[in-house]
Amino acid sequence: MKTVVSLLVALLVTLSTFAQTANNAQDPTAATNSFFKALLDEDSNALSQLLVSDFTFTSVDGRLLDRELLLTAIGGGYLVIDNASVSNLITRTYNDNAAIAIGNWKAKGAAQGQTFDNTVAFTVVTVKQGGLWRVAGVQLSPRP
Repeated sequence: MKTVVSLLVALLVTLSTFAQTANNAQDPTAATNSFFKALLDEDSNALSQLLVSDFTFTSVDGRLLDRELLLTAIGGGYLVIDNASVSNLITRTYNDNAAIAIGNWKAKGAAQGQTFDNTVAFTVVTVKQGGLWRVAGVQLSPRP
């Protein structure tokens, strides 16, 4: 559990979300929005349906979280996001079955009582599986 907490804190110090209603079955940008909305809502069930089985999250400090660790962290209530906003969102689709979304977001909240208020750059990789767009990877990078 100590490992989960330390990885979660590294992840959550940089995490934020934005909410937008979308149907991830039709659009990779919507899948990206659904990912961040599920984090904001602390909805591990929505995340479970959205993430591919070998999902990987890379935090600003280079730490990795796999699918199960992220679901455990979100489902366990270790993250509270008070507010967040995304900017400069650009999505590029390749061969109708893979896409990359990039952008910036600013988030404010707390991870196990440790507050954060950061702006980071993100990359979200989505893939089409069974006719649905799913999130395969997320990477956060510090902004200068």
